[in-house]
Amino acid sequence: MIPQLTLRKPEEVMKLSRLGSLHQSRISFMRVLLRRLASENWRFDKPNWNINDNGFGYATYSVHGPERSYTLVAFAHDLPAELRSDRVIAEAWDCTFTLHDGIPTESDIIRLKDNVPLQEAGRISKNELTLSRANRSVRLWDYVIDSLAAGIQPDEKKLNEVGYLMRTTAVYGSGKFGASDRSKISNREEMRTPFQAEMLTVYLIRCFVMDLVDYVASKKGGDNAVKLDPK
Repeated sequence: MIPQLTLRKPEEVMKLSRLGSLHQSRISFMRVLLRRLASENWRFDKPNWNINDNGFGYATYSVHGPERSYTLVAFAHDLPAELRSDRVIAEAWDCTFTLHDGIPTESDIIRLKDNVPLQEAGRISKNELTLSRANRSVRLWDYVIDSLAAGIQPDEKKLNEVGYLMRTTAVYGSGKFGASDRSKISNREEMRTPFQAEMLTVYLIRCFVMDLVDYVASKKGGDNAVKLDPK
């Protein structure tokens, strides 16, 4: 016989002070995604890397599952420091992104280049699933690049104090700004769990950020440069 469980009252469980202390679990959206990527042996590649020595340009990251592929299209911008803001009313960002449903064509890239950097002021299409943007850490970005360029790993304590090299300030989906409606992908096995398109977006953004910091450091430090330790 299965014992009866006494459920706690919502007024007790749903307090912000309690929710803020929760840790991810097996049913967390990102863990659901990562288990699928691993168990189904999804394949990753980087078809385009049009980034200059200073870290500006665009790149694409494609991921291939059992039935279909998705591609992150990432744009890295030369953003003046005075325009960098994490506020929702910001109009420019260090990087902007979209998750394309499938493999984008050259004409898709041109279309996205004209719209994705504008975020809310632009429009994507039913062939895109998400729209996102991110800003560099003012405290860590140059420090990490300078360290790697000099052939040393950045101080772990400093990394932990900040916690990120680049932080997303929004990840939009489900029909916003012209993106595909949820109904288009909800019956796909890999997208049935909520927020899988958004989680795939931020996972690929993380891959891009790690590659970007290594790339800029290698251009700055030459043969002396080392890659950031993934640990």
